[in-house]
Amino acid sequence: MGVKERKQREKEYREQSILAAAKTVFLTKGLVAATIDDIAAAAELGKGTLYRHYRSKEDIMLALSEQAFRELHQRYVAAVAKGGSGLDKLLRTRRAFFQFTMENPAYFGFIAFFESPFSTNAPEQLADIATTTHQLMMELRDEGIADGSMRKDIDANLLAYSIWGTSYGMMQFIVNKGSYLMEPQHTDPAAQFEAYIMLLESGLRAPAG
Repeated sequence: MGVKERKQREKEYREQSILAAAKTVFLTKGLVAATIDDIAAAAELGKGTLYRHYRSKEDIMLALSEQAFRELHQRYVAAVAKGGSGLDKLLRTRRAFFQFTMENPAYFGFIAFFESPFSTNAPEQLADIATTTHQLMMELRDEGIADGSMRKDIDANLLAYSIWGTSYGMMQFIVNKGSYLMEPQHTDPAAQFEAYIMLLESGLRAPAG
């Protein structure tokens, strides 16, 4: 291995170590309260060294957002690979989203940050992942129409946006435990999400006959 390759590998290793430390800090302290000092301490680095890799806390959060979106998209691809009708595959991606969020609450926070008005820049690669996922949802809609499992009167682009908006909103409600309610109903998260899946399936399924 040449000197250039070794330095690049060391750089990548250091950046992954910083992101792993940051993920733990954000999960423990929250996105707002966590500081660069906290992240540097957790990564066992001086702030100067950390700043050579990431210019700000927001840059770290956006890097983690990219990680989150990449892993989530991989979950979608795996869900689609299991086969079935276009509608089956689409609904399976929603369940994959639920499972991903429940297993990775920190990652969901980073996705929420990217979706918020507080995110002032969006790396091109992150936007590319979001576009790829959007395209996948449109393709599943077309597949569902072709195999007769989904209704034909919903625009593919609008459907893809609606799928993301409703499932993201549902997971926000679940993660926040319905905190906007005066008297939250303590329902099981999986049961709550399955109720949403039921409504989604009912709205998308092609009419009989």
